[in-house]
Amino acid sequence: MMLRAALRRRTKYTLVIVSIAVGVLACLWVMRFLWLLTMGNELIILPSRSRIPDLPSGAAIVAEDMGCGSGGCWREITVAPAAGQSPEDLAQEMNLSEEQHQSPTLFDPGFVYVWAHPRDGQLVLGIGYQ
Repeated sequence: MMLRAALRRRTKYTLVIVSIAVGVLACLWVMRFLWLLTMGNELIILPSRSRIPDLPSGAAIVAEDMGCGSGGCWREITVAPAAGQSPEDLAQEMNLSEEQHQSPTLFDPGFVYVWAHPRDGQLVLGIGYQ
C-alpha cells in the first residue's frame, strides 16, 4: 500500500515537472512567433536556409544574397546545376517547379514561401516569410 502511494506521488511530481517544461517551451515558441509578427517591419528577418530543400549531388551554391522590398526581406541563393543539367531540371528535382508554401516549424514559427527561377544558366532560390 505504501509502495503505491510513493509511486503515485513520484508520478504526480514527474507529470508536474514535465507539464511545466512543456509550458515554458510553448511560451517561448509563442513569444518568438509574436516577435516575428511585431518586429518584422523594423528589423531584417530572414528565414533559415534549412527551410530550402537539400541540394542534389553535383549542384553547388555559388552565391548567397539578401533582398528587401515593400513585402519584407528574403534570402536568395544562387545554385549552379550539376554538369549537363539545366536549371529547370534542377528546380524540378528539388520540387521547386512551383512556389512552395511551408507551415511553421518548431524552431522557425513563421509561414515561409520558397521559389526558384532560372537565371543565366543557374537556379536562383528564394525564401521569405509570408
